[in-house]
Amino acid sequence: MKSISKELVGASAVPIILSVLKNDDSYGYKIVQRVKELTNGEIAWKEASIYPVLKKLENAGMIKSYWKVEENKRPRKYYTILSEGEKQLKQNMHEWNLVYSVFNTLWKVDS
Repeated sequence: MKSISKELVGASAVPIILSVLKNDDSYGYKIVQRVKELTNGEIAWKEASIYPVLKKLENAGMIKSYWKVEENKRPRKYYTILSEGEKQLKQNMHEWNLVYSVFNTLWKVDS
């Protein structure tokens, strides 16, 4: 199967990351792996590509980072969603549901 367009992946990055963080605090690599798992590998972000988005979300006050040290492991920078991030996610959910609804209607008519 052909890979998903970069434009669509880019447009969906923020709501995907916020959705992952809504479920649980996480770190960059784990977010990338979770998305890969959820999409059966069809969205396979490079780990480095997620950090500018995380930084943007943090600068916008939507998420917050903190360092966590687990026994016998190196420190990891975790991210948690904040109330502004939850508001943004709610808006993104409305937008994506609207777009989905339009496509669903159009594609049913055309089939």
